[in-house]
Amino acid sequence: MAKQSQNSPQPGGQSIILTRQEISESFQGPLPDPIMLERYKNADSSFPERIMRMAEAHNTADVNTKNRISLSNLIIPIIGQVFTLILGAGGILACLYLAGSGYTGGAIAVVVGSFSPMIVNAFKGLRQNKK
Repeated sequence: MAKQSQNSPQPGGQSIILTRQEISESFQGPLPDPIMLERYKNADSSFPERIMRMAEAHNTADVNTKNRISLSNLIIPIIGQVFTLILGAGGILACLYLAGSGYTGGAIAVVVGSFSPMIVNAFKGLRQNKK
């Protein structure tokens, strides 16, 4: 709220005081305060009910989003670990097959390729633990 006053001299020695007042109201969240709801009701009697339905729908959507995020934060690391295990096991099998067939260079390349994601993640984990 801002208030300003200013004296304005008039002929005859009298002064007129001019005042300007600004009022600002705000609210945060899905619902306005009860006074504002009453003003909305005066404008249209269906506004408060529509605002309540909108707030309830927003709350439901917010809860559903948080539940999906929580579930994905649980599942994604598990999927990553399973695929890492599959990649490592596949790399070992391919390495054994190639080494048994006489392709030792290929066997080494497969081991390096299949275990490099695990090694990179291990170093990332060490770096994050130091912070």
